[in-house]
Amino acid sequence: MKVCSLLAVLGELALVAAKSAQLIQSADGTADRLTSRGDVDVIPDFGFAGPTVSVSADIDQELWGFGGAFTESAALVFWGLPEAERARLLELYFGEDGLGYVFGRTHINSCDFSPDYYTFDEVDGDFDLVHFDDNVTHDTTALIPFIKAAQQVLQKNGRELKLLATAWSPPAWMKNNSQMKGSDTPGLKDSCKATWAKYFSRWITAYKNHGIPIWAVTPENEPENNGMWESCVFPAQYELDFIASELGPTLKADHPDVKLFLFDHNKDDVLDWVEALYSHPEAMQYTSGIAYHWYTGDYFESVQEIHRRFPDAIMMSTEATYDQSRLQGASIADGNWDFALGYAHEIIGDFNAGTVAWFDWNLILDQDGGPNKVGNNCDAPMISDGEHLIIHPQYYAIGHFSKYIPPGSKRLVTSVSKSHSYVGAVRTYGTCDASDGLQATAFRRPDGIIAVVALNCGEEAIDFKLQHGADAIMASIPKRAIQTYLLQGDSEILVV
Repeated sequence: MKVCSLLAVLGELALVAAKSAQLIQSADGTADRLTSRGDVDVIPDFGFAGPTVSVSADIDQELWGFGGAFTESAALVFWGLPEAERARLLELYFGEDGLGYVFGRTHINSCDFSPDYYTFDEVDGDFDLVHFDDNVTHDTTALIPFIKAAQQVLQKNGRELKLLATAWSPPAWMKNNSQMKGSDTPGLKDSCKATWAKYFSRWITAYKNHGIPIWAVTPENEPENNGMWESCVFPAQYELDFIASELGPTLKADHPDVKLFLFDHNKDDVLDWVEALYSHPEAMQYTSGIAYHWYTGDYFESVQEIHRRFPDAIMMSTEATYDQSRLQGASIADGNWDFALGYAHEIIGDFNAGTVAWFDWNLILDQDGGPNKVGNNCDAPMISDGEHLIIHPQYYAIGHFSKYIPPGSKRLVTSVSKSHSYVGAVRTYGTCDASDGLQATAFRRPDGIIAVVALNCGEEAIDFKLQHGADAIMASIPKRAIQTYLLQGDSEILVV
């Protein structure tokens, strides 16, 4: 009896001792880059006077996944790499051990990250698109082969690429200013609305014929921007009317499987556009959700307000990048660690507000942040020096989410107490510092594992409690660091 009792006690102790969580960390000033730091102990919940991350059992939105943009510039840089480095890039983004990307974004006609302006029908007045290039020949040199290379890697692992297509500008002859660059308000001629909708459909068919199905479209990239590159201003009511009368019915007839998302511009006006959408039932019937960018600053409260007032609204963040000037003297070889912190801050804020998918901008660029025909040079998670890939900090930031939180995961409502958060004027996009305090988000994966991502943008380490149910972790996050904790759903790892 005594032996049996002792064995029972020892078994219970082994069970308690076996409770643990895996920690993955990236931190400035260290070698940690998505580095496994081993297991941390999970113990019964305890009192703690400091910052606390509390992960509830309440489930919110489902995560659709992550991706990046296949621009012509990115494709040209990709094909300029040696074959081994091209294969490495594809694995790092789309491979089983990479970031786990399942989404891509690309452009209909040229965009600012195309070396020159181009369309697939340059014949003025061709309202029936008799001269439309159904082979989309321009894209077959670099862009389409790049997309297909990514498709092959995903298919090898039993996944498919979901491609979001966006137009920057119609052909010049369809626009009121008679050029692709810049825009009047509105940018599209009324007489060309039906033709432009047909153009979308023909382009989708052309890409399908190349073996590239299109998952979704947005009518216009940054419809409020009269830019110094390909632009076409669509006021909200104009875009909604275009969807209701032309683009929606055309896509429903020709490509009923293709989703349509509204807006695709900055978050400062996203709530206004959603309110307009929900007041326009004719456009609503064709619209799957709303897309937005980060270039006006956080505006997480606007996304959260949409999620509260319109809980069925599907929201995606479809573009984020840093202008290369924001490197602020950091070397191309190292990148700027502020960019990793800014990306993590943005992803946490967007997800906690209800976002379902998150897209980076260019998958790769050259050392000058291009090629770019208008000097709108940007940084990217991967840079090429012509011979080698250079991995920038943004890659590791995205990886703390995308590598460990697969599509189909459900967000668990998470709070951070006894820590301050930023209060004040809207800051430059991608800003995160000590004033933001401790930040966190959490998801329950399809396999039951709970992934918690914590962020500290400050210059001092933060000791904190990570609590889920009856269990907790006494955690510590270094200065300027990102951490991912992986816990079993019941917080137990049994030993045998």
